[in-house]
Amino acid sequence: MRRIARIRTASALLRPRATVPSMSVSNASPRTAPVCLRRPISTYRPLYSKQTEELPAQEESAALEEYDAEPVDIQTELQLPPEIMVAPRPEEITDSSYVPADNAEGLEEVGGLADYWETQEHWNPSVEIRGFGPFAKVTDPAVLQVCARRAVVEAVAVRDSAASAENKPSLTGLWERGGQEEQTQALGLQIEVAENGAASLKGDAEGVVKGLTWDPEAEASPAAEAGIEASEAQELLQSWDASWKRISLEDPAFKFAVTKRIQQLTGHLLPDAKLASVRNVGALLGVLIAPPKPKKLADEIIANGELVNLPNVTVHARRVTPIDKEQAVGRWKVIVEELQKRDLPVTGTAGYGKPIEKRWATGQV
Repeated sequence: MRRIARIRTASALLRPRATVPSMSVSNASPRTAPVCLRRPISTYRPLYSKQTEELPAQEESAALEEYDAEPVDIQTELQLPPEIMVAPRPEEITDSSYVPADNAEGLEEVGGLADYWETQEHWNPSVEIRGFGPFAKVTDPAVLQVCARRAVVEAVAVRDSAASAENKPSLTGLWERGGQEEQTQALGLQIEVAENGAASLKGDAEGVVKGLTWDPEAEASPAAEAGIEASEAQELLQSWDASWKRISLEDPAFKFAVTKRIQQLTGHLLPDAKLASVRNVGALLGVLIAPPKPKKLADEIIANGELVNLPNVTVHARRVTPIDKEQAVGRWKVIVEELQKRDLPVTGTAGYGKPIEKRWATGQV
């Protein structure tokens, strides 16, 4: 009678197979399933020899013998810590007046590397990080307008420059930040604005372009930073005609050059979402000078000052709680004392559950 070959269970099918060599022996009769003979996994053991285990140690000792312990001369501009000096032991001192200390009380601490790299004198000025814009942003509105006019003048000078292509800076390239002399030269040029918003310069525009040419090999001097006082900025704004605010910014490259230069001079990065609607310099100044929106409504109300000056209005920066109301009338201290006498929590539940009387009245218990 024919028999059905035994079928393996699902658990046997899902069981992972060991990656060991196997030998398969198949029966010639088609009535039986093939039989697989496997050698137990435990019989396969790695073969190590004492010689292979000692080889890394021998190589390490040989490398240590070949190591040259001579000091390495480090070429750096940093002021490295001095060499460690070891004080002589008490028995090595020949001075008869020397008395060794029994404890550290009253002794002066000399040397040490604590906070060594926090000292400014140990750093070379060449390793200081020099950002694209100034570290401190310009906040005075008058100074911001003066810097914006300088950026516009320099962008017009670069756009209309007739210098050679090798030395001429581009509108999208890197410009030299410049110092006080370059600032005075740029602010001294006159701007003529046409009806369509096109601008032209009167004066030494080529000198302004030459001052913007960036030299990567030139070292920045400490006096290269230019600045202007708020009172001086107010006088300059009164002496200029307001027609320069009508200069068109429709050209994307020209607008990019102006905003890039403003960031380099003032540290303000104007957001692209607001620049998309800017069409002239006047709109750009509105975005640049606009103060940041307060994070809280209370800050905006306090800055406005209309409601704060009213005698019957009080502005709070957060939600007024019942504790704040009791503190305002002077009852909170008495409430705290009475709660502590009855061993009740001052704030929170302190392990006490919700009142059960309400559940009794509604028949939930």
